[in-house]
Amino acid sequence: MHEISVLKKAVDLAEEAAAENGVDKIAYITLEVGELSGYLPIFFEKYFEIVIEDRPIFDGAELRIIRPRGEGLCLDCYAMYNIMEHEGACPKCGSRNKKVLGGQQFALKDIGFIEMTE
Repeated sequence: MHEISVLKKAVDLAEEAAAENGVDKIAYITLEVGELSGYLPIFFEKYFEIVIEDRPIFDGAELRIIRPRGEGLCLDCYAMYNIMEHEGACPKCGSRNKKVLGGQQFALKDIGFIEMTE
């Protein structure tokens, strides 16, 4: 389960960005976790509170997840389809000869900062 170490790295990066920008509070972080990335969002959701524990900058912070679909292009009949929904086979011709067009990405997409006023 690599989700915990990847989640910890994303939280570290968000904390570093906050420090660089003089921000005291993070409201949320958004992760982009493609269907074909190999990561399971349920584990990010499950361990987020544990990873941000003892980090006051994250008090009350929310984890948001965007889940881009795993899209493919059949290289035999040129149909576009969702790879996950069709278990890797083209629904039009049955071929497994494909080019992956999306859904493999993993990124820290967004950080929501709360500006503190004095």
